[in-house]
This record gives sequence, C-alpha cells and structure tokens, in this order.
Amino acid sequence: MDAAAALDALRGELDREALAMPLLPGVAAEVIASSVDEHSDAARLAELIRQDQSLASHVLRIVNSPAFRGASEIVALQQAIARLGMPRVREIALSASLKGALLADGPYQSLADAAWRRSLAAALWSREVARSARRNVEIAYLCGLLHDLGTPLLLHALGRIAPGLAEADVASITGSLGPCAGARLARAWALPEAVVATVEHLDDPDRAGGHASSVLVASAGVALARLAAEGEIDPQAAFDLPWLVRLNLYPEDVDALVQQQQAIRDVLDAMVV
Repeated sequence: MDAAAALDALRGELDREALAMPLLPGVAAEVIASSVDEHSDAARLAELIRQDQSLASHVLRIVNSPAFRGASEIVALQQAIARLGMPRVREIALSASLKGALLADGPYQSLADAAWRRSLAAALWSREVARSARRNVEIAYLCGLLHDLGTPLLLHALGRIAPGLAEADVASITGSLGPCAGARLARAWALPEAVVATVEHLDDPDRAGGHASSVLVASAGVALARLAAEGEIDPQAAFDLPWLVRLNLYPEDVDALVQQQQAIRDVLDAMVV
C-alpha cells in the first residue's frame, strides 16, 4: 500500500470510528486523577504505583539515576516522594505507564520512540514555562506530554496496513491525521479537557476557548523543546517565540528558562531509558 492509499485508509477508519484505541492503564488513569485532586496524598500515590511491580521498579530506577539521586539510594516509593515531591514522582510514574500503553512494537518503533522523546521533552519544558508564567504546573506537564498523542496511535496502525513507507510519507500522514486521532484517543481515555484542547489546537491556542491558557503554555513548551533538540538555545531566539511573547514573560524569565536546558536534558535522558 502506498502513502496515498494508507492516508485514505486511516482517514476512513477515523471517520467510521474504527481505528483501534489502546486501553488507558488503570494506574495511569488514577495517577492522572490524583494530579488534579488537591486532596491526594503521598501514601495513596505510593500505593497506586506499587500495584504494578514493573512500574514500581521502573520508577525507583529512574529516581536513583544521576539526574535525581541525592547522597543516598532511594529504596522505597514514599522515600522517593518525600525527597522529590509528589508532582515529580507522579510525572515519572505517568510517563512510564503511558509509554507502555502507547509504544507497541512494530515496523515504526524507532519513529514512535523518537516521537515519545519529543513529547517528554515538551512536557518538561511546558512544566517550566508554567512555573515561570504562574500557571498550573501539573496540567502543563500533562498537556505537553500528550500534545502529540495521535502519532504513536497512527504509527501502530500504519505498521498494520503499510509497514514499508518512507519516513517522509509517515511524517506527512501523522502530521495530517495526528490531531484528529489524538483527540479521539484523549476523549476515549476521558482525559482532562485541557489535554483534548491541546491536541486539537496546539498551533492555534485562540481556538481552545476556556482552555486557551493551558494550550498556550504547552505550545511554548513544544517550541522550546524543538529549539533544544537543535542544540543550545539562544536566549534571543527563545524570547522571540510568539507563545512566550503572549505569556508576557520578562527577559529575565526567559533567561531563567533557557538556563534550565541542561537540567531538562539530564532528566529527559533519565526518563526515556
């Protein structure tokens, strides 16, 4: 099947609502819920993660990496929460759980891995943008992480119907259908509406209605992640990003953001393992 036929086939599956959707892992669903619940506590978060022994081991491995580890080894989840804080441990657990659900083996596995790394980078940058702009940090992380939710879904489907396409053709298909596919999956998973709005309107936050502020933060995070992927970020290039301009950040705020790039790179390397 060539690229045009694959595009038509996937568009047809989306129109008929026949595109297979992965299940949202139960732990991920509860971690997402806890991230927007001001009454959630450390003991409950640790218990959620412990329900999946593989996930618990993965989280402890990450928190003991050089990017996170302090003077002594972390041996228990509640110890990790006490040292790193609930938001950071939630981010680690959520990212690991969602990666397992979205990145199934297939012909385009390397492209899916690369897309996931970009999404994780966007999440880390979005979190820092939200902190600088005094917006909701946890929603910003979630929106950044899932802004490209449709790409791994479509890559899995393409592996089924057209496993031999050129990377340029794959990128064209995922770019065309990604927002629609991602929004379908976000709604199927009952994700927060801010996430759905981000998937649909990343390039035009003004269309996101009441969630425009969250989408704007994610758009800025994605833009910074793209700059960082190209090399060291020039502060002036960052300051000129339209999304940061619209967030009314001062030059010193943008400088502080840019100074985070090595720390973000270290965390990113730890979390994609």
